Parts: sequence; C-alpha cells; structure tokens
Amino acid sequence: MSERFHLATPPVAGQAALSGDEARHLVRVLRAKVGDRVVLFDGAGSRWLAEITAINRDRVELRTEPPITEAIPPGAAFALAVALPKGERQQWMVEKLTELGVARLVPLITTRGVALPTAAACARLERTVIEACKQCGRDRLMVIDEPATVGDALRRQPAGTSLLIADPAGETAAPAATAGPVLVLVGPEGGFTAEEIAAAEGAGARRVALARHVLRIETAAIAAAARFF
Repeated sequence: MSERFHLATPPVAGQAALSGDEARHLVRVLRAKVGDRVVLFDGAGSRWLAEITAINRDRVELRTEPPITEAIPPGAAFALAVALPKGERQQWMVEKLTELGVARLVPLITTRGVALPTAAACARLERTVIEACKQCGRDRLMVIDEPATVGDALRRQPAGTSLLIADPAGETAAPAATAGPVLVLVGPEGGFTAEEIAAAEGAGARRVALARHVLRIETAAIAAAARFF
C-alpha cells in the first residue's frame, strides 16, 4: 500500500495518528491492516513512511520513519487572487492550481462576483487542496487565504511583490522574470470594475492579457499560473 495521507499533527517520538476523514478512508475504503505501510505528509513540506500499528473505528496509529523534508520549490511565493467561479468549477480550479504548484490562493470579493467566498466554500476548497496534494505527490499545501477585496488583497502583499492583473486589453508581453513574490489578480466573468482596476493600477499592478480571447475564470487562473509561475 502506497497511499498518501494528510497528517494534521506531526509525529512525536516516531509515533503518529490519523483521525477523522483520513482514518475512515484508510480503514473503510482501503481496508488497511496492521503492518501496512503508507506515506504521511504534513502539508508544510515533510513526509514520513509509516507502518500501521493499531486500527480503531475512527483512529489509526502508526510508527514513522525519519522525515523527508523537501526544499522550498522555485516560485514558492507565487500567489493568485481570484474571484471564485460557480459550483464545481471552484474545486476543479483549486485542484489544478495545486497540481501546478501555486503557493497561495486569495478568494476575491468583487463587485461583479457571482460566487461568494463563504466560510463553508473556503473549507471545501481547503479539503480539495488536501485531496489534490495526496494525488499529485505535493507535500506543501496551497494556502487558501482569507477572502479579500481587491484593495485588501493588494495591501496584504509584502514589499517588493510584482503585481499583475489579468485583462484582455492589457499588454501581451510576459513580464521579466523575478525572484521575488508575485501576485496575479483574476476577476469575475463580468470583469473587474473601473474602480477595481484603478485600485490595482494605483498599487502598481500591470495589466496583462493571458490569451487572444476572453477566458473563463478558472481558465484564466490556470493560464496565469502556467505563464508567470
């Protein structure tokens, strides 16, 4: 068995435990047995090969080997601020951005947005990140930030962040490569308002076109990750 499981609490003295959804999946779906070996990851860059030592209804105890810690990958400061699309398109987008290695996603609150980034919606997205990391082998979770307006999202960025705003009318040339943080803003399907664009440009954001045609939200977010990450 080589399944991967997210570990909420790091091992202590070589001992770890899975509970909740992760334990139930391991026990009820995969029919794990004592002695089976799995991979645990903490979402912060470390993983452990572990052996199951005890199984209970909603808890699995494991003995872990020494941790393997991955180096912080290139582009680890790349973030997207996105007005969420509707329904299942949210989960699909988050899955793909996680696979691509995006570090952070800021759910945007915009004037023309059609899907509110509620607490329940953000919790679902966080679970989607975990599932995507389990599937693709990523050991660092993509962070789902607190929802923010365009202005708030810009104010939260550290000094020296390269700011870009997706706009079909923007420049088509890719920006110069940068080793510092990057934030790309992607608006709702109705587009950012003139006030939101002005706020972004006032903070130093550059308008960039991601394709020849108008893109849906999730397509634009993935295009931005593939182009600027």
